[in-house]
Amino acid sequence: MIQTMIAAPGGSRAARGAQGQQTFMLRKAVGFAIVASGLAVLVAQALQHALGG
Repeated sequence: MIQTMIAAPGGSRAARGAQGQQTFMLRKAVGFAIVASGLAVLVAQALQHALGG
C-alpha cells in the first residue's frame, strides 16, 4: 500500500520524502525493539544461570 502511494502520479517530492523518512523511522524503531528484546532474553538467562535456576 505504501509503494502504491509513493508511485502514484501527482505526489509531491516532499510528500514522498516525508513518507520515506517515516518508513525509515518505523524500521529503526522495530529494529531497536528486536535488539532490546534479545538483550532482555540474554540478561534473563544470565540471571537464571547465576541464581542456579
